[in-house]
Amino acid sequence: MEYVGTDLEPLNKDLKNDFLSLRRFLSEQDKSGHLLFLYRGEEQRNIVRRLINGRLGINSGSEEVFQRAFYFGDKARHFAVDVFDDDRNFLTDINDCSDETLAFIYDRICNVLEEPRACQKIKQNTAREFREFFQGRNNLREFIQKINESYTPETKLKVRDYYLYFLHVAGAAGIRRETMFVSTSTDKRVAYEFSIAGRRKKSRIIFHYFIPQPFHLHAIAPWVADHHQRIAYEIGLPTYKPTGLFPKQREVSVKGALFPHFILGVELVNERKFIINSNFCEHDNRADFERIARHGFTIDQSDFHNRLFDTGYIRWGQTDLAGNFESNDV
Repeated sequence: MEYVGTDLEPLNKDLKNDFLSLRRFLSEQDKSGHLLFLYRGEEQRNIVRRLINGRLGINSGSEEVFQRAFYFGDKARHFAVDVFDDDRNFLTDINDCSDETLAFIYDRICNVLEEPRACQKIKQNTAREFREFFQGRNNLREFIQKINESYTPETKLKVRDYYLYFLHVAGAAGIRRETMFVSTSTDKRVAYEFSIAGRRKKSRIIFHYFIPQPFHLHAIAPWVADHHQRIAYEIGLPTYKPTGLFPKQREVSVKGALFPHFILGVELVNERKFIINSNFCEHDNRADFERIARHGFTIDQSDFHNRLFDTGYIRWGQTDLAGNFESNDV
């Protein structure tokens, strides 16, 4: 694979060697369990829709697209396509734990369990207790009450995210447009399969991403970190198999966005090129691998709000890397 910059030109020898040194360092951190490598497959045109305002007339294969990917990242559907009016009262922002949101989650889980095409997966990956609790549609009040009586607002949000993970992994029968998660996998082969839409095999890309420990501060994946599931169990709610309905996908749902600070690069599958994160060349990123492993690349986003208007995003989010998130409308 050829290592290139956002202009798709090969890196000079020194820069390439420095970047490969970073990859080796992060790989050792991954093997030690200090961070987790993740992969997300996409079609390039989908990235363009989110990163480029259609009025700008920017070519989909231009350097600008990749520069923006390393400035804005790749955000969840809620930030790009979840348009709703003032009457909607559920999942209105990334921290919405209202009774209406909990009722929506409960109802959507009921919907998944009634999906005929998912019958086999449901039986394989959920216990009878889980199915009986949600299939009857009679336990909504108990569901809301137990979550509301969680220890703190933070643990309440963790339980919400635990059940949203189940819906997110379930796909269309669960939740799509409203989702605040970005799907990734620890298996690059899975990302490769998701980079193909229908019969279209051109312009496939794979985001190479990583998250540092503690993993539950950045993503939801009960099979990787049981923090969310443990809280649900402790407050007396039924739990599901940690890998969700599709264990082979090895899904890790990153919360909010693939933040640019943790994007190692973008692989152009067909061209066999790897575009390194352009921020690697800025600030002291080439010298401080330890800090990158813990906090990601240092990025100057001082003009973030002004530049955001030239994208396709309708909202934006941020995190303090301590498990706290915020979202705002553009």
